[in-house]
Amino acid sequence: MRREVMPIDHIPVLDQSSGGCSHLTELLSLPHPPIAPGHPTGFGGRDRFELSPHTLDGVSMVQRCVLILLLLAPTAAHAGAWTLSKGRYWSKITLMTQSTDEEYVSIGVAGRPPDIQRIYEPGDRAPYAERGKYESRAVFVDLWYGVTDRLDIGLLVPWFRQTFVNDALLIGFGEARVASGISDVRGFLKVNLIKDPFVGSIKLGAKAPTGELINEEGIVPVGEAQWDIDIVAQIGKSFWPVPLYAGLDIGYRFRTKNEELDRDPGNEIVFIAELGATPTSWSLLAIKLEGIRGQKGKILGVANDSLRKRVTYLSPTAGLGPWNDIRFEAASRISLNGRGFPAGPLFTVGLTYEGRLL
Repeated sequence: MRREVMPIDHIPVLDQSSGGCSHLTELLSLPHPPIAPGHPTGFGGRDRFELSPHTLDGVSMVQRCVLILLLLAPTAAHAGAWTLSKGRYWSKITLMTQSTDEEYVSIGVAGRPPDIQRIYEPGDRAPYAERGKYESRAVFVDLWYGVTDRLDIGLLVPWFRQTFVNDALLIGFGEARVASGISDVRGFLKVNLIKDPFVGSIKLGAKAPTGELINEEGIVPVGEAQWDIDIVAQIGKSFWPVPLYAGLDIGYRFRTKNEELDRDPGNEIVFIAELGATPTSWSLLAIKLEGIRGQKGKILGVANDSLRKRVTYLSPTAGLGPWNDIRFEAASRISLNGRGFPAGPLFTVGLTYEGRLL
């Protein structure tokens, strides 16, 4: 008897009743605001003891925050190398929150308390200028469908509410800058190439400029007005009967030019390494290392190193379920280093559901 279990955001879950494991979670789909992270995880199950993918300162800083959010938005809850069986669908809704008064600076800066004499180099963790504070709330809706046993299609729709405030904004505008709305939507296609001795797949992704980009001082946009194309190689391995799994995703993101602003963001390397365990048939524990390594971008045709985006997160995750094919997941993404990104942890909770459409 074959029974599949939905993943809680890319973390495989071992379905001992059928000998199935869910799949690995994935990163990177937040729009690239000027800077803001965010992304969840999920898991699901499959047959034959395999893990399955069910299983700047001031205003310029604000804009960087937006870019990063878009940059790190969840890529697709149904990620990892495993694919769904034909006719199965996997869905997930994820809530994300972050509140921080620190950033990983993209250029050398000084004059920030508590030590205004200190010179921060690119990549250093520092307080926002002018006692700045960034907050983000997001909702991600992931949908995946198994066209065949080896071909999946997916869609990610993000919604953001972002706030940035500092002393300069309060003086100049009298209030915090707030923006909310649907961000840039991502579509995916995943093809499974290898089943044994490990699971190997290729995932293609495209980000469409559906989010609104407001190019005004003090506004935090929820879109970037440019396209991204992702190519990701995915490898997964279940160690059943030992209730462990491992996964590795390595990809390259081609980022097109924003013609309206004459802004050409640098291309990026993205990666996710994950190790998980299913101590019981209804629980999952996982640890994930994920990150982005961006190249130098251009503004008005001139190379600008401040556009280089880099960040690394360590993400402990726990999942429970299923109950009537519904699973619950909670995770924290702890920033280890970065450049042009907000510093500090992100927190996510998510619910996944899997069923058969046809």
